[in-house]
Amino acid sequence: MTYTTDELMISAMARGLSGEVLVCSVTAMGALAAHLAKRTHAPDLALLATPESGMEVVPMPTLTLGEFLTTNQQGIALSMEDVFDAIFTDHFRIWINPAQVDRLGNANISNIGPWERPRVALVGSRGIPEDTSHLSEVLYYLSSHNRRSLVEKVDFRSGAGYGEERQADLGAHGRPSTLVTDLGVFGWNERGDFEVRSLHPGVSPETVGERTGFVVEIPAEVATTPVPTEEELAIIREADPLEMRKVEFAPPSEAAERLVALYERERQAFHVAQEQQRHHAR
Repeated sequence: MTYTTDELMISAMARGLSGEVLVCSVTAMGALAAHLAKRTHAPDLALLATPESGMEVVPMPTLTLGEFLTTNQQGIALSMEDVFDAIFTDHFRIWINPAQVDRLGNANISNIGPWERPRVALVGSRGIPEDTSHLSEVLYYLSSHNRRSLVEKVDFRSGAGYGEERQADLGAHGRPSTLVTDLGVFGWNERGDFEVRSLHPGVSPETVGERTGFVVEIPAEVATTPVPTEEELAIIREADPLEMRKVEFAPPSEAAERLVALYERERQAFHVAQEQQRHHAR
């Protein structure tokens, strides 16, 4: 069975999840990775779509995630206090999609360009400071591995990587551990050195070097990322019938058109779900 880059990345991300932890999903890719892990090798995961929808909802990634899930798939109630308790006790995992990641694993989701006059204003640091000071595994992914996203030094440090402050103040908890991109699986060792763990099928070391904004040491022999199985592909496609996972990979010229089409398909699915609820209520 053929697979696409998004599906290869989701299967690689799923392998990074295990144990009795709460997995929060704020993107379609993260939600599908968590769902895939729970369905295959990690049954003890507790999945959280949004605090409003609660835990243990079957993911159907949507543009209006909170409204759809709260109305149609409400799960076990969970408060923000519960979420932060899970973070502070290291029972929380999340795949974060930063705008920038640098050589030391610092992450940026705040702004591109100088803080005083940014070229682009982003969502802000949100929960990354807590994650990068309390969790034993900090997980990042990038849908496009390029010199703008993998940089020598981030424009703003939303999440702490390695370096002197890590050694002096933060300690081991919160260190970035894994980065999955459209080229491969990467990470940092205990010293904070960026390392290549596997390259996706057909990706050359030269391509990684050309598309990374700092020097990457690539060993002579590099593992190849395992491709998704037929079972994994079936689980991903069943959970994401609207193919929300592909939005992050659409070229800018197609993104708006794709979003409009997705919204219309979602609106129709939302209407069908409401009609089914009315029918069962009679």
